[in-house]
Amino acid sequence: MRTRGRDALVGAAGVTRSFLARMPVLLARLGPVKAFSYRVARRIANTLRAGSAVHDYAPFESCDYIWLAVPEDSVAQIERELVGYRSGNSALQGKIVILCGSVQDSLRLVALRASGSRVASVNVMAETEERVFVGEGDPDAVTELRRRLAVENRKLIVLAPGSKPFYWSGVNLSSSLLLPWIAGAVESLRAAGLSRSEATRLAEALGARALRSYAKAGAKSWGPAAAGSLSAVLERDLAVMRQSEPKLTALYAAGVDCARKFFREE
Repeated sequence: MRTRGRDALVGAAGVTRSFLARMPVLLARLGPVKAFSYRVARRIANTLRAGSAVHDYAPFESCDYIWLAVPEDSVAQIERELVGYRSGNSALQGKIVILCGSVQDSLRLVALRASGSRVASVNVMAETEERVFVGEGDPDAVTELRRRLAVENRKLIVLAPGSKPFYWSGVNLSSSLLLPWIAGAVESLRAAGLSRSEATRLAEALGARALRSYAKAGAKSWGPAAAGSLSAVLERDLAVMRQSEPKLTALYAAGVDCARKFFREE
């Protein structure tokens, strides 16, 4: 007889550091734990103090939910293993499969979806201390994921299926890709004579003001006056700057060009 409500986990050693390790309700439901080796699976179960290590995917047949928490370059392999195990039967039909912490979205797991699985993906939203998540995928899977997270006192923001590239674009543009412009602002102010702390405070204040302005007015916060002002700056200042700070000058000019093109000023 099928056991209802048991969860299965496919993981790697790093899963013990993931948000899954801090979800007590989920851990209480955990059944079979599979990894690339039985030794690793046993270590995961022992560290999580939940579930039981298994040698193969046979115990997954009695589970309704499968959590995948493996390295990015292993997702395709795990998908092949799950779909290929006892190929030809309907063991995955109707199961909810949740891909955790991956940059990939549910649409990439074509074989699992073709097997009849209801697939979703979930990621922790940065700077929320694991209180807010983003997820996308099959509507039934997303509904169940939202319910599961709510029980753990977490919130789920639902993304449109296949839209993760835009989510990661937003994350990267506001973090790692923003860093060169932050560094350029601080170093330019330091070159003008401000101390590092003074330059950092000013750049932070101006950046926060720009963000508030965009939050309030959207693209209208960038107006003709801004474009005209920056064009005048380029003509007036770049030749002087280039003599002593060519790297900053190139970044500055590229920033003005990108901004004008994005806001269709040219």
